Amino acid sequence: MQPSGTGSVPTTGILGGGISGVCLAAHLDAPFRLFEKTPRLGGLCGSVVEQGFTFDAAGPHILFSKNKDVLQQMVAVLGDNVQQRRRENKIWFKGHFVKYPFENGLSDLPKEDCFECILGYLKNPWTKPPENLEEWAYATFGAGISDKYFLPYNHKIWNVEPSSITLEWVSRIPKPPLEDVLKSAIGIATEGYLHQLYFYYPKQGGYEALVHAYAARATGGEVLTECPVTRIEGSAGAWRVEAGGESHRFETLVSTLPIHELAGVWPEIPAQARSALGKLRYNSLLCVLVGLNEDRGYPYTALYVPDPQIPFHRLSFPKNFSPECAPAGASSMMAEITCEYDDEVWSRTDDDLVRDTIAQLVVMGLVSPETVTYSRVTRFRYGYPIYDHDYFEQTRRMREAIAATGLELLGRFAEFEYINSDQCVDHALSLAKKLNGAQKPRE
Repeated sequence: MQPSGTGSVPTTGILGGGISGVCLAAHLDAPFRLFEKTPRLGGLCGSVVEQGFTFDAAGPHILFSKNKDVLQQMVAVLGDNVQQRRRENKIWFKGHFVKYPFENGLSDLPKEDCFECILGYLKNPWTKPPENLEEWAYATFGAGISDKYFLPYNHKIWNVEPSSITLEWVSRIPKPPLEDVLKSAIGIATEGYLHQLYFYYPKQGGYEALVHAYAARATGGEVLTECPVTRIEGSAGAWRVEAGGESHRFETLVSTLPIHELAGVWPEIPAQARSALGKLRYNSLLCVLVGLNEDRGYPYTALYVPDPQIPFHRLSFPKNFSPECAPAGASSMMAEITCEYDDEVWSRTDDDLVRDTIAQLVVMGLVSPETVTYSRVTRFRYGYPIYDHDYFEQTRRMREAIAATGLELLGRFAEFEYINSDQCVDHALSLAKKLNGAQKPRE
């Protein structure tokens, strides 16, 4: 347990020390106390720093945002420990490196595949309004692009049939202009997803450095690590939290814990919320970290892998996020595997996952087995909320019931919404503004 900050009586309790909770703490006027069960802050934005290698533990994060004010603040918080990088993503398709996004790299495909993609795009028979992610793909891209890349990749990352994903999800996916698709087919360079073409990343410490940069500003209260929350009870204005073997009282309580974990320590959670939780589905995430004693100079930031025969859906190259992520002359890779908690994939041993991942990288021609000097597996029970057809109704019921108690939810798995770190910061800033307006400022 590591206390910090003032000795003032805290009025706000914050459960969880990921980016959401720490950013909120950094912007509160009144005293707070934050509880994190692990020895380190970070959560899904945590990093692994071992033997000279740095990995983002839950898959690679990049610092970008459509909200320029939020982006500017996140960059400023890092001070001198930040740099701008350019995305260099590819898609692994039949042994070819295809430009990302797929529709902007059609000329990289074998000629027959390129022809089928263009034909399906231009002569698309789909006419009815789509009702799910699969139908949207066919209506938007045609059969070629959908069947060769979009649908198999989304099946891997969601671990469910794309037809079970709600249509609202597609609002996050930019629709490519016709001109760009045609240009890409004949080899004229185009760029897609321009909002993330250039991104920022910490020079040292991995993405977790951003969490620590906010923590350095959280001087108005206490940040307690190795302090798991075991029970909460009460309601607005009178909350009691049992954590670290002690009892704590707060006027305001904010939870960034995964909502399913919150239910486990909150016996009095509203029945409507508990019922909704049983219908909210999520994926778990396994990451295989590999360090190498050679550097082949791969320029890629990430490699997307739609092939269903290859277990991982994405491979990233940390040294291209920051040269400090690997020792001089060395390099590293990270493979991400989506699964269900406690399923056959999750239940595999770390040794098996490492062995099979390295074997696949060898088959792909990306590494030589004798160059592997470091390996590790990280596991995250809560990786991605699944936007199935029950999602919006059940999240509405859950949020309404909990809001009626006065408890505030903040963060990806507390709100049960697939939000990136910039949106977590945005939500934290909004909540801080709300709480600061309702509380007396600290002296």
